[in-house]
Amino acid sequence: MALEKVAELSINKLEDRKMVTAILHENGYTVGPGKRKLTSTGKQLDYYLKVYKESEQDSASGK
Repeated sequence: MALEKVAELSINKLEDRKMVTAILHENGYTVGPGKRKLTSTGKQLDYYLKVYKESEQDSASGK
C-alpha cells in the first residue's frame, strides 16, 4: 500500500487539529502530526497535519 501526500494543513490550536484529524480519518485519509521551526532560533513553531491518501494504482489492484 503506497500513500500519496495530499496536503499539509497548518493549524495552531491542538483542539482544532484533533477535530480536523477525526474528520479526515472518517473520510478515509491517513493523517499525521508535524512540527517545524518558523524562525532560526526555534522560538516559534508551526504545527501542521500531514494528509495522505492511498494511491489509486494500489487500491485498483486489490492489494
